[in-house]
Amino acid sequence: MDQKQTVAIIIPVHNESGVVGEALKHFVSLGADEVIIVDGKSSDETYKIVKEEFPDVMCYQAAFPERSLQMNLGARKSKSDVLIFAHIDMKLPLSAIQMVREKVQKGFVGGGFKKSYNPNSWVLRAYIYLLNQFYLTRMHCLVGTNAIFVTRAIFERMKGFSEVVFLEDMMFSECLKKQGRIAIVDQPVIVSSRKYFRNGVIKQILRNVRVVLGYKILHESPVKLHEIYQG
Repeated sequence: MDQKQTVAIIIPVHNESGVVGEALKHFVSLGADEVIIVDGKSSDETYKIVKEEFPDVMCYQAAFPERSLQMNLGARKSKSDVLIFAHIDMKLPLSAIQMVREKVQKGFVGGGFKKSYNPNSWVLRAYIYLLNQFYLTRMHCLVGTNAIFVTRAIFERMKGFSEVVFLEDMMFSECLKKQGRIAIVDQPVIVSSRKYFRNGVIKQILRNVRVVLGYKILHESPVKLHEIYQG
Protein backbone atom coordinates (compact mmCIF):
# COMPACT_ATOMS: atom_id res chain seq x y z
CA MET A 1 0.00 0.00 0.00
CA ASP A 2 1.27 3.47 -0.86
CA GLN A 3 2.41 5.59 2.05
CA LYS A 4 -0.09 8.28 2.98
CA GLN A 5 0.76 11.65 1.47
CA THR A 6 1.40 14.44 3.97
CA VAL A 7 -0.56 17.63 3.35
CA ALA A 8 0.10 21.26 4.30
CA ILE A 9 -2.35 24.17 4.29
CA ILE A 10 -0.52 27.42 3.54
CA ILE A 11 -2.29 30.72 4.23
CA PRO A 12 -0.94 34.20 3.44
CA VAL A 13 -2.32 36.94 5.70
CA HIS A 14 -2.07 40.69 6.15
CA ASN A 15 -3.90 42.72 8.82
CA GLU A 16 -6.46 40.01 9.59
CA SER A 17 -6.56 40.24 13.39
CA GLY A 18 -10.36 40.38 13.36
CA VAL A 19 -10.78 36.99 11.68
CA VAL A 20 -7.54 35.05 12.05
CA GLY A 21 -8.44 33.42 15.39
CA GLU A 22 -11.73 31.85 14.31
CA ALA A 23 -10.37 31.02 10.89
CA LEU A 24 -7.40 29.11 12.28
CA LYS A 25 -9.66 27.05 14.53
CA HIS A 26 -11.31 25.84 11.33
CA PHE A 27 -8.08 25.13 9.46
CA VAL A 28 -6.51 23.30 12.41
CA SER A 29 -9.63 21.12 12.75
CA LEU A 30 -9.20 19.74 9.21
CA GLY A 31 -6.36 17.42 10.21
CA ALA A 32 -3.62 18.61 7.86
CA ASP A 33 -0.09 17.57 8.73
CA GLU A 34 0.97 21.23 8.72
CA VAL A 35 -0.90 24.51 8.94
CA ILE A 36 1.36 27.38 7.92
CA ILE A 37 0.62 31.09 8.24
CA VAL A 38 2.79 33.59 6.38
CA ASP A 39 2.21 37.14 7.57
CA GLY A 40 2.98 40.05 5.26
CA LYS A 41 4.27 42.43 7.92
CA SER A 42 0.86 43.18 9.39
CA SER A 43 0.50 46.45 11.28
CA ASP A 44 -2.15 44.98 13.57
CA GLU A 45 -2.11 42.02 16.00
CA THR A 46 -2.36 39.25 13.37
CA TYR A 47 1.15 37.83 13.87
CA LYS A 48 0.93 38.08 17.67
CA ILE A 49 -2.42 36.27 17.78
CA VAL A 50 -1.10 33.36 15.73
CA LYS A 51 2.14 33.04 17.70
CA GLU A 52 0.51 33.26 21.12
CA GLU A 53 -2.78 31.42 20.62
CA PHE A 54 -1.87 28.72 18.07
CA PRO A 55 1.41 27.07 19.10
CA ASP A 56 0.89 24.17 16.67
CA VAL A 57 0.57 26.49 13.69
CA MET A 58 3.82 27.36 11.93
CA CYS A 59 4.02 31.13 11.52
CA TYR A 60 6.49 33.14 9.47
CA GLN A 61 6.80 36.72 8.31
CA ALA A 62 7.54 37.82 4.76
CA ALA A 63 9.42 41.02 3.99
CA PHE A 64 6.27 42.71 2.68
CA PRO A 65 2.63 41.86 1.84
CA GLU A 66 2.70 40.16 -1.54
CA ARG A 67 0.63 36.99 -1.79
CA SER A 68 2.96 35.17 -4.21
CA LEU A 69 6.01 35.89 -2.05
CA GLN A 70 4.18 34.74 1.08
CA MET A 71 2.94 31.49 -0.49
CA ASN A 72 6.38 30.65 -1.86
CA LEU A 73 7.89 31.22 1.59
CA GLY A 74 5.28 28.95 3.18
CA ALA A 75 6.00 26.23 0.61
CA ARG A 76 9.73 26.42 1.30
CA LYS A 77 9.15 26.07 5.03
CA SER A 78 6.76 23.13 4.58
CA LYS A 79 7.95 19.52 4.56
CA SER A 80 4.69 18.08 3.23
CA ASP A 81 4.15 16.12 -0.01
CA VAL A 82 1.08 18.11 -1.06
CA LEU A 83 0.44 21.84 -0.67
CA ILE A 84 -2.97 23.52 -0.39
CA PHE A 85 -3.02 27.30 -0.73
CA ALA A 86 -5.97 28.84 1.10
CA HIS A 87 -7.33 32.29 1.93
CA ILE A 88 -7.90 33.17 5.57
CA ASP A 89 -11.56 34.06 4.90
CA MET A 90 -12.53 30.75 3.28
CA LYS A 91 -13.73 27.47 4.74
CA LEU A 92 -12.67 24.16 3.27
CA PRO A 93 -14.89 21.06 3.38
CA LEU A 94 -14.35 19.02 6.53
CA SER A 95 -13.03 16.13 4.43
CA ALA A 96 -10.80 18.36 2.29
CA ILE A 97 -7.51 16.71 3.29
CA GLN A 98 -8.74 13.22 2.46
CA MET A 99 -10.26 14.37 -0.83
CA VAL A 100 -6.98 16.00 -1.88
CA ARG A 101 -5.03 12.88 -0.94
CA GLU A 102 -7.38 10.75 -3.04
CA LYS A 103 -6.96 13.01 -6.07
CA VAL A 104 -3.17 12.87 -5.81
CA GLN A 105 -3.20 9.09 -5.39
CA LYS A 106 -5.18 8.87 -8.63
CA GLY A 107 -2.38 10.64 -10.48
CA PHE A 108 -3.59 14.23 -10.59
CA VAL A 109 -0.75 16.75 -10.33
CA GLY A 110 -2.95 19.31 -8.60
CA GLY A 111 -6.30 21.00 -8.78
CA GLY A 112 -8.85 23.04 -6.92
CA PHE A 113 -12.30 23.09 -5.36
CA LYS A 114 -15.56 24.41 -6.67
CA LYS A 115 -16.72 27.31 -4.55
CA SER A 116 -19.75 29.04 -3.09
CA TYR A 117 -20.11 32.49 -1.54
CA ASN A 118 -21.28 33.47 1.92
CA PRO A 119 -23.31 35.62 2.28
CA ASN A 120 -25.02 34.95 -1.03
CA SER A 121 -27.47 36.57 -3.44
CA TRP A 122 -29.19 35.45 -6.63
CA VAL A 123 -26.64 37.37 -8.70
CA LEU A 124 -23.73 35.70 -6.92
CA ARG A 125 -25.39 32.28 -7.24
CA ALA A 126 -25.70 32.76 -11.01
CA TYR A 127 -22.13 34.06 -11.22
CA ILE A 128 -20.67 31.17 -9.22
CA TYR A 129 -22.63 28.64 -11.28
CA LEU A 130 -20.99 29.95 -14.44
CA LEU A 131 -17.58 29.98 -12.80
CA ASN A 132 -17.89 26.45 -11.45
CA GLN A 133 -19.42 24.84 -14.53
CA PHE A 134 -17.49 26.55 -17.30
CA TYR A 135 -14.43 28.48 -16.17
CA LEU A 136 -13.38 25.82 -13.66
CA THR A 137 -14.81 22.44 -14.70
CA ARG A 138 -14.55 22.78 -18.48
CA MET A 139 -11.60 25.12 -18.86
CA HIS A 140 -9.68 24.04 -15.73
CA CYS A 141 -8.86 27.66 -14.92
CA LEU A 142 -8.02 27.96 -11.23
CA VAL A 143 -7.84 31.06 -9.06
CA GLY A 144 -6.84 31.53 -5.45
CA THR A 145 -10.39 31.18 -4.13
CA ASN A 146 -10.51 27.62 -5.52
CA ALA A 147 -8.00 26.63 -2.81
CA ILE A 148 -5.39 25.47 -5.32
CA PHE A 149 -3.50 22.31 -4.39
CA VAL A 150 -0.42 20.79 -5.98
CA THR A 151 2.14 18.09 -5.26
CA ARG A 152 5.45 19.34 -3.93
CA ALA A 153 7.33 17.75 -6.83
CA ILE A 154 5.30 19.65 -9.40
CA PHE A 155 5.42 22.89 -7.39
CA GLU A 156 9.21 22.72 -7.26
CA ARG A 157 9.43 21.84 -10.95
CA MET A 158 7.37 24.95 -11.70
CA LYS A 159 9.58 26.99 -9.34
CA GLY A 160 6.55 28.07 -7.36
CA PHE A 161 4.41 31.13 -7.95
CA SER A 162 5.64 33.97 -10.13
CA GLU A 163 6.45 36.74 -7.66
CA VAL A 164 4.27 39.43 -9.19
CA VAL A 165 1.96 41.95 -7.58
CA PHE A 166 -1.22 40.39 -8.99
CA LEU A 167 -2.62 37.36 -10.89
CA GLU A 168 0.00 34.93 -9.60
CA ASP A 169 -2.81 32.39 -9.22
CA MET A 170 -3.88 32.60 -12.87
CA MET A 171 -0.28 32.37 -14.05
CA PHE A 172 0.26 29.35 -11.81
CA SER A 173 -2.91 27.70 -13.11
CA GLU A 174 -1.80 28.08 -16.72
CA CYS A 175 1.55 26.47 -15.95
CA LEU A 176 -0.02 23.73 -13.84
CA LYS A 177 -2.24 22.59 -16.72
CA LYS A 178 0.91 21.84 -18.73
CA GLN A 179 2.25 19.50 -16.03
CA GLY A 180 -0.50 16.88 -16.06
CA ARG A 181 -4.11 16.15 -15.12
CA ILE A 182 -6.00 18.75 -13.09
CA ALA A 183 -8.51 17.59 -10.45
CA ILE A 184 -11.73 19.43 -9.65
CA VAL A 185 -13.24 18.71 -6.22
CA ASP A 186 -17.03 19.01 -6.39
CA GLN A 187 -17.55 19.70 -2.69
CA PRO A 188 -17.08 23.47 -2.53
CA VAL A 189 -15.02 25.76 -0.42
CA ILE A 190 -17.06 28.56 1.13
CA VAL A 191 -15.58 31.93 0.25
CA SER A 192 -16.35 35.23 1.93
CA SER A 193 -18.24 37.61 -0.33
CA ARG A 194 -17.42 40.64 1.84
CA LYS A 195 -15.55 42.25 -1.07
CA TYR A 196 -18.62 41.98 -3.35
CA PHE A 197 -21.02 43.57 -0.93
CA ARG A 198 -18.50 46.25 0.05
CA ASN A 199 -17.80 47.27 -3.55
CA GLY A 200 -21.20 46.41 -5.04
CA VAL A 201 -21.92 42.92 -6.38
CA ILE A 202 -22.42 43.84 -10.05
CA LYS A 203 -19.52 46.29 -10.01
CA GLN A 204 -17.14 43.68 -8.56
CA ILE A 205 -18.21 41.00 -11.02
CA LEU A 206 -17.65 43.38 -13.95
CA ARG A 207 -14.28 44.29 -12.50
CA ASN A 208 -13.35 40.60 -12.30
CA VAL A 209 -14.41 40.03 -15.91
CA ARG A 210 -12.40 43.05 -17.03
CA VAL A 211 -9.29 41.69 -15.32
CA VAL A 212 -9.64 38.24 -16.90
CA LEU A 213 -10.14 39.70 -20.36
CA GLY A 214 -7.26 42.08 -19.82
CA TYR A 215 -4.95 39.25 -18.88
CA LYS A 216 -6.03 36.53 -21.31
CA ILE A 217 -7.07 38.56 -24.36
CA LEU A 218 -5.40 41.97 -24.14
CA HIS A 219 -2.22 40.71 -22.40
CA GLU A 220 -2.09 43.71 -20.09
CA SER A 221 0.45 43.82 -17.28
CA PRO A 222 -0.35 42.59 -13.76
CA VAL A 223 0.46 46.06 -12.44
CA LYS A 224 -2.13 47.74 -14.67
CA LEU A 225 -4.72 45.04 -13.96
CA HIS A 226 -4.12 45.35 -10.23
CA GLU A 227 -4.91 49.06 -10.46
CA ILE A 228 -8.14 48.23 -12.32
CA TYR A 229 -9.06 45.57 -9.75
CA GLN A 230 -8.44 47.95 -6.86
CA GLY A 231 -10.66 50.55 -8.53
